[in-house]
Amino acid sequence: MPIFWILNLVVVIVLSVLYFLIFFSGFQVENIIISGNEKIPSKNIEKLAYANINKKIIGIGKWNLMSKSIFLVNSQKLQQEILSRFPVAEAVAVEKKLPQTISLKITEKKPVAIFCSSAGSEQASAKCFFIDKNGVIFEELQSLAQRQDMPIITQTLNSNDIFTGESVVDRNVISAISKIEKNLKDNFQIDIKEALVSNPLRLDIKTNENWQIYFDLNSDTNLQIIKLNSLLKNEISQTSRASLQYIDLRFKDRAYYK
Repeated sequence: MPIFWILNLVVVIVLSVLYFLIFFSGFQVENIIISGNEKIPSKNIEKLAYANINKKIIGIGKWNLMSKSIFLVNSQKLQQEILSRFPVAEAVAVEKKLPQTISLKITEKKPVAIFCSSAGSEQASAKCFFIDKNGVIFEELQSLAQRQDMPIITQTLNSNDIFTGESVVDRNVISAISKIEKNLKDNFQIDIKEALVSNPLRLDIKTNENWQIYFDLNSDTNLQIIKLNSLLKNEISQTSRASLQYIDLRFKDRAYYK
């Protein structure tokens, strides 16, 4: 058989296989299974997924040849689209289940605190959001009644124009606040009421007992927590905490309190 006919046969076979994989009705995505989501409506995820899955193969004027072939689904792109569109989503696992099903397993972010812009929660104009462990805000609060006993983090910003999905607090600061919160709760049954990041080097913690703790973010937080624990165990009794105003841990060799 002449090489010309062999090449033609190969081309025909390849085109036939491609046509079968792209346009055969048995491989068109008909089912999207969504699980793990609580705050994100399933219908919103499904709408976004179908918009991503339904692809234009050829377009001539107003005529378009579309395909929802499961083989054309770009799992990574679909994952990124969902994460970008829904800041509440922390992770998305996309699984193709032949012949016609896409499974989307959503992991939603868990808030570690509440972030308020500007001068904090005392300003009526301040916007407040749930914030995750990486310092990213992902859901605006309509009322601080939703705070669920979480600490409020405030930080002076250049603008009140902040949006969900933005990173507004360094993750190391979030980690430090979480560590301080756990230590106070576990060892002294003290809760953090507010945490003010007044500048990149200073963290002011306000407790539910209405006294404050000053931390230096440029120094080892663990060492400052050790100094704090020593004071609360050995020098500042639970009774005397009622008149305590502050503990200042920002100095390397000593701590001050009043």
